[in-house]
Amino acid sequence: MQIKTIVPGIYKKFISAKLLNLSSVETKATCQNCLRSRDKRFSYTYESNLKCCTFHPFLPNYSVGALLSMPNKTVGIERIEHKIKTREFSLPLGILAPYEYQLKFLAKDESDFGNREDLLCPYFSVKENQCSIWEFRGVVCTSFYCRSDYGQNGLKFWAVFSDYLSYVEMALAEECLVQLDFSPRDMSDQLMYLNKHDFDGVEQSQLVIEADVDRKLWNGYDDKIEFYKKCYALISKLDRKQFKEIIGNQGLQLEEEVIEYANRR
Repeated sequence: MQIKTIVPGIYKKFISAKLLNLSSVETKATCQNCLRSRDKRFSYTYESNLKCCTFHPFLPNYSVGALLSMPNKTVGIERIEHKIKTREFSLPLGILAPYEYQLKFLAKDESDFGNREDLLCPYFSVKENQCSIWEFRGVVCTSFYCRSDYGQNGLKFWAVFSDYLSYVEMALAEECLVQLDFSPRDMSDQLMYLNKHDFDGVEQSQLVIEADVDRKLWNGYDDKIEFYKKCYALISKLDRKQFKEIIGNQGLQLEEEVIEYANRR
């Protein structure tokens, strides 16, 4: 198996072929047969019906658009539509965890991960015991491994790969906003909702964004589903040259770092 077999398909047109062809073989950490739910050598195990999916991923605007463009609806896609309709932290930048969830996740104990049902990903299919948006899942879900065939060097590789893909994800999401007439200030206002650490009394239980704030964040776009689909269309048209211009030297350096760490395994 190679990296190109595990990354969401949208990236395959423009990420470096050298990176995409790197080996991604990991036999110890598998989603369908969770090792950590049964291997007692770990400091703590996961529940087999939760696994490492006790996490609410950020989905960039273009990935949301890709999912909304799929012909068949999964429980995850229905959940996305509900989030958009109810203003559950669905921003032009992408869809993220509500403050109420962010606070719970930050306050959890280490052993709560993989064991608390109230932290289960909203896109997880309980019936099928697996992800229901796998084809366009977020960065963390693409790069997280609880154990690697290559030991600490393998885990370091996946951490570096995650950093690179996170950079790419945000660069592309912001590029969509630029092309759809959002100002730097507009983007800055949205970034404040990500990676928050201090919550006031109201924010601690906040599940949706207030209608007036939401209206301002969306900059005149009323049809949010169509907006997300436009983002997907924009990113789908990119080629390698355009991608390199968007991620710049820093992104390209991160790309080379991923390849370097792959060779250390």
